[in-house]
Amino acid sequence: MPIAYVLSGRELPIFIVDLLDEYVPGDKAPSRELVAWGVLAGAAVGATPLHKLIRYLATVVHELGHAFTAGILGGRPKHITISTDTSGLAMYAPPIHWDRFRASIVSAAGYPAPAIASLAAIEAIQSGHSKAWFFFSGGTLAVAIVALIRNFWGVFWTAGAVGGSYYAARELPTELLGGIVAAIAGFLAVESFRHAFTQFSLSRIRGTHCDAEHISMFLKLPLRPVAFLHLAATTAIAAYAVRLGVEPHWDEVRSTVEDLIRTR
Repeated sequence: MPIAYVLSGRELPIFIVDLLDEYVPGDKAPSRELVAWGVLAGAAVGATPLHKLIRYLATVVHELGHAFTAGILGGRPKHITISTDTSGLAMYAPPIHWDRFRASIVSAAGYPAPAIASLAAIEAIQSGHSKAWFFFSGGTLAVAIVALIRNFWGVFWTAGAVGGSYYAARELPTELLGGIVAAIAGFLAVESFRHAFTQFSLSRIRGTHCDAEHISMFLKLPLRPVAFLHLAATTAIAAYAVRLGVEPHWDEVRSTVEDLIRTR
């Protein structure tokens, strides 16, 4: 619900704003240039081998996308596992009258989830809720540990992310937190594209048990076009998120880069 509300672009209700002012005092939007640089820095990490250091974050968000969507559509999320090879699995119990359409939506929700989280994060920090979004994200991961994540590596890695988020939210300046959230958004945008592209590459053959293959089976559609549409939707959301964070301030970023080049 918070993600959907943020993505709608509407102003938060007064009572919510009052609660945020009480529990997250001093929250504000970082400078526009910092947001742009943060998104670019996160995207750069995602596009290089450095992404392996925090690649599990995108996997957790991917699996939460499946679990939360199943819950919204009437299923009961059961557990999530995160493997050391960055693969994951979200299990849920469908209701008796579960149909193929809802099952397909649940399968389709995983790859776009990091891109949607990226877009929501940028919307949140640009509307002045950097610290609140940081707490919300950490809290969501904490709830996932208690309610869903069941294997050791998943709990270990996610607990580390929650602990780091809590420390950062308490100790770092709000302006810097906004930059970190922007960097995470840029990273998730690139990772969502990478994962969806990997699925598209694997869709040449059946038997990989990827999300697109499940959708293909549920709806009786050809696998390759389903994987392509999955990739296209994920790419569109991720690209829009990056554009939203960077484009209004691209001139300033480009000017700074040119100055650095000239200085060297």
